[in-house]
Amino acid sequence: MLTRALVLLALVIASGLVVRTEWIAAQVARAYPPKGTFLPVPGGRLHYVEQKPSGDPRGTVVLIHGASSNHADLLATLGPDLGHYRVIALDRPGHGWSDRLEGRAMADPGRQAAVLMQALDGIAPESFVLVAHSLAGALSTRIALDRPERLKGLVLLGGVTHPWPGGIAWYHHPTSWPLVGPLFTRLAALPAASLLLEPGAESVFAPRQAPSDYIETGEIRLLLRPSDFQANSQDVAATFDFVTAQAPRYRELKVPVVAITGDSDAIVSPTIHSATIARQAPQGRFVLLPGVGHMPHHAAPEIVVEAIDQLVGPRSGLASR
Repeated sequence: MLTRALVLLALVIASGLVVRTEWIAAQVARAYPPKGTFLPVPGGRLHYVEQKPSGDPRGTVVLIHGASSNHADLLATLGPDLGHYRVIALDRPGHGWSDRLEGRAMADPGRQAAVLMQALDGIAPESFVLVAHSLAGALSTRIALDRPERLKGLVLLGGVTHPWPGGIAWYHHPTSWPLVGPLFTRLAALPAASLLLEPGAESVFAPRQAPSDYIETGEIRLLLRPSDFQANSQDVAATFDFVTAQAPRYRELKVPVVAITGDSDAIVSPTIHSATIARQAPQGRFVLLPGVGHMPHHAAPEIVVEAIDQLVGPRSGLASR
């Protein structure tokens, strides 16, 4: 009798958590509606936001966000200083308002790179500077390796490029499992994540304080939707093996690479990732920002824009789009 009562109580609690999770997801979706354009691609749609200058653009810049994020963070931070460029900020598959497309298979950074380039071949056939933050370092370096003719250069912001000691945090594995993942996400991961959102923001900005409006302007709460959270864990879980296999190829890079990172980044090691790829890439450059954590584009947006300007080159002789 007691066992039956405990099972019933557990089912009631679990049902309550699922209902609350779905309610939170609906509230978040209403609070942060899509602001850009939906592009039909095989398997669904990709969402991107485009910023255009008032006159002829100096060039084109493509922004790709990292883990636990979406297009809004990079665009809100760098967009105001890129007013003379055509800027395209993408939601990676399964994040923000982009569909996951191929389900769990889309966690592979190589697949994401291929899908995003297919989209960019249509909406931005001109060459561009690619700017990638954190986890997007893996897929952006794949783009640079496979499609160098499309890039004027690559700017990595605390980018993930190499395998790291310790591998993947344990909770990313059950969250990414096909059957267990959706249940684990709704019963445990998301309720915990909603409580850890602000401490998580503080950790990526440490040793500096997180901007008071970061979660709002970066639309970070979109991560609290079960589909986004599960896609995020799948991406993280797939990245370690991917960069392990890809890292030996970096000496083949044919485009300029600027690796910008903070010397206090406790999320993505500056030594393991940024410093190493800057040495391996034939046209690599390493920029280390003192007293800065995992968000160099917030700490020094002018440094990022300067790197973009240098990759595009002088204004004179540039053909407008």
